[in-house]
Formats: sequence, structure tokens, C-alpha cells
Amino acid sequence: MNKLKRTLALMAALAMTATAFVGCGDKDESSTTPAATTAAEESSEESSAEESSEESSAEESSEESSTDDESSTPAAATELGAVSMPDTGDALTVLCWTDDDLKYMIPIVEAKYPDMAGKIKYQNVGSKGGEANEQYATYFSSGSDVDLYVCDADWVMSYENNDEYSAPLESVGITKDMYSDAYGYTVAIGTDENGVLKGASWQAAAGGYAYRTDLAEQYLGVKTPDEMQAKISDWDAFWSAAAEVYTASEGKTAMADTLGGVWRAYSAGNRTSAWVNDGTITADNAKACLGDFISMAKTNYDAGYINKAEQWTDDWSAIGQSDGDLADGTMGYFLPTWALASGGQLESSEGGASGSTYGKYALTAGPTGWFWGGSWLCVSPNCDNGTFAGQFIKAMTVDADTMSQYVADHSDFVNNKTVMKQVVADGSNSNVLLGGQDQFSILLDSADKISLDGIASKYDATINDALLNAVKMYCNGDLADEDATYNEFLDKVSTDIPDITVE
Repeated sequence: MNKLKRTLALMAALAMTATAFVGCGDKDESSTTPAATTAAEESSEESSAEESSEESSAEESSEESSTDDESSTPAAATELGAVSMPDTGDALTVLCWTDDDLKYMIPIVEAKYPDMAGKIKYQNVGSKGGEANEQYATYFSSGSDVDLYVCDADWVMSYENNDEYSAPLESVGITKDMYSDAYGYTVAIGTDENGVLKGASWQAAAGGYAYRTDLAEQYLGVKTPDEMQAKISDWDAFWSAAAEVYTASEGKTAMADTLGGVWRAYSAGNRTSAWVNDGTITADNAKACLGDFISMAKTNYDAGYINKAEQWTDDWSAIGQSDGDLADGTMGYFLPTWALASGGQLESSEGGASGSTYGKYALTAGPTGWFWGGSWLCVSPNCDNGTFAGQFIKAMTVDADTMSQYVADHSDFVNNKTVMKQVVADGSNSNVLLGGQDQFSILLDSADKISLDGIASKYDATINDALLNAVKMYCNGDLADEDATYNEFLDKVSTDIPDITVE
């Protein structure tokens, strides 16, 4: 789940944004404060019925606005489709392992749909996303109430491809054509192997390279994010800059934070084919997916351009955000949008706001467009609140007005291109952790570059972990060469995923 907690000062600007969506949208979708506008819309409709000439004029103005402004809400997104799930339950039960996001969503949904007020129940099933993967299955088998549940990117497809755990979103009135303004990779991940939409994401977790501005100026002579991006615009340039940094710092500072960080960016930004084809993974196919990653990782790890810390450990934070023995161990981190605001990884520096690195980071797109993580809403086949479930999903993953409200309330990068373009155009987001930089202005372009069409599968998380572990063994001297690395990787996949063929 996203860990962002900082509220952006976007309210006034986003209220202006919402007016641009009225042109092609249903009148019920035309405000960033839905509860307050329900009465106003009803009043407007009554007035329109009495004054048809004013309505005609307003419609002409709206049509002109929608022609000139590409931010209009797609017509297909303005209505909830037919709901086949029953509406017999007392409350909409939403399962997750944390309410970090849901505590912002629920008030927005209830304001949009007053009939849901007080009828949304958050059910915690564990403290970590990885644990929820197993705990959901246990919860489902217990027969306990569940309507919606949140899945992590690493394992959402295993639930979507199990009809005992997930129902088509169409059963609660949500159709694929509603997502014409969503980032395509989120729809690809939300679609099962039969082409059925089973999950919808409210966020696009695009990633970039967050770097220390003080070290960049000291070792590279770089003073702005644009200058830094020019130095690391592709992988060859990135490692060339790494050599400069390593030499200038006398071997103290690595360009990349971890092997895991490099793999996150590379695997989500450079892979162009699926790991598994027709139920089989082969060494040749693995090599096609990996490209030059293994040799790239080994060469630059041995050269000292990749720090030897492990992601999520105390050392990982210390190498870029401390004054201790590990200080200045890395120039920067490969981080996604959810790590770049209050509550995320860049705020874990020693001393908080008084820490030595606080506010000394900036963000660039880095060598590739990529993503890390994200969350999808799925519907249980046992859902007994079909309309509420559809309304919740629609409010948080389709509607521009409510998604704009979520950006303002929670500082998340939402899965709506129009909304995010408008947020960036408004110029109202200033991130103190990035020295006042607007991270969305960087990630907007990165998100557009992400493509997983025909690539994503339910096996990806397990395969990625197996590959990274094998590469770590190679880099640490536990495997002799690249062939041994491939063999270790494939042997591990064969053990961990018995329902595919490994050749």
C-alpha cells in the first residue's frame, strides 16, 4: 500500500480543475466536494427544466470547453453499469492489511454517495502486504463477510486468475471502457488471463531516481534536476556518471543504492516479453527478458558503483540519510511515488526535519521509465453489496472529481492521466523532502512510458525474487559465472512454481 501521509495544498486549484470536467461528464461527476454539490446539482437541474434557453446556452458553452480542453471526463466513465451482484448486505466490507489509504478514501466515497455514509467497514487482515496474500485465503475460507479487498502488485494476478477469489468488475457495474484515461499498465495488471477485468487501481506507482543535491554538485558539478537527468538519461550514461562519482568521492559514494533498486527499475522498465510462454520458461526466454542485466549488475557491483546494502534494512536508509559510519554511501535511490512524501522512505532520515539530509534530495526520471508496486481493488464472488462495491471502485478509480480530491487529501499519484496533468499544470505541489520540487511533474512523464501489455503474469513476483537472489549470489562470488546464475535462477523457479515447465 502507499505510505504517503502529507496533504498537498491543492484544494483551491483542484476545485478549478473539476469545472473543466463538466463538459462531457454526468452532472453527478462535476465537483471535488461531492456531498456539498448534490443539493446544488439538484437545484441546477430544476432550474434547467424551467429555463431551457439557459440550459441550451450552458450546454453550448460546455461543448466548446470540452472541445478546447482535453481534460473532459470520457462519456463511458460517467455511469455505473448494470450490477448483477446482490444488495442484501448491511455494510460494504473492505479487506486490507492497512488503512493508510482507505482512511482517506472512505470519507471521499461517503461524500460522493451519501447513501453509503456509515456503511463502509474496513477489515484488517494483517500488518504487511506479503502476509495478506495468505491471510486473505484464510479469511475467505472462514466464510466471513467480504465485498471488496485490496491486492498488492506482486500478487494481485494470482487472485484475479482464481474465480473462487475474484469476480469480474462488470458484475458491480465497472467496465473496461471506463479506463480510457487510466495508465495502461494498471489495466493490464488488473486483467486476468482470459481478458476479464478483475482489478482496478487508484494509483500509478511510477518511479524515478531521487538523488542528493549536495553530493551531485560536489562530485558531478550538477546544480539542477535537468542537469542531473542529462547525466543519467540512459543506463550507459548512468554508469558513466557512477564512475565519476566513485572517483571523485575516493570510493565512498556509490551511484545506486542497492542491487534490488537497480533491478526494480530495470525489470519494470526494460523487459519486453513475458517470463512464461504457453506454461513454459526456458533459459533462452529468460535471457531475452533479462537482456544485459546480469552482466550490467556484476560489472557495476564489482566496480563499487552499486552499494552492497539490502533494501528495507537500516543500512539502506543510513547510506543516504545519516551522519554515521555509513553516511554518503549512495548518491541516491530508485524510488516510486509512494516513497517520496511524508511517511515514505525519504522521511526516514535521522533526526527527521532536523536531519542532515532532510530536503537535500531532488528527483529525476533516471535511465528508464518504470514502476514499483501499487494496489488494486478486487471484488469477492461472495459480495452482497454490489452497488456499493461498484460505487466505491468508480469513485476511487474512474471519477475525475473524487480522484482529484484524493490527490489533495493524500498526495497520491492517482491512476487518471487527466487529473495528474492538471495537478502538474496547476503547479501547486511543493515537496519539502525534495527541496520544494514537484515530484508529480517528473513522474508524469515516467508513468506514460510504462507498458506491460502481454508481459505481466501471476508468476512475476516469484520469478523476480528468484532472479534477484541468483544475481546477488553471483555478485557476492557464490556463483561462478552467468550460466551458473541462470541455472540457479531456473532451478529456484522450478521449485517455487511447480505448475509451470522449466527448460
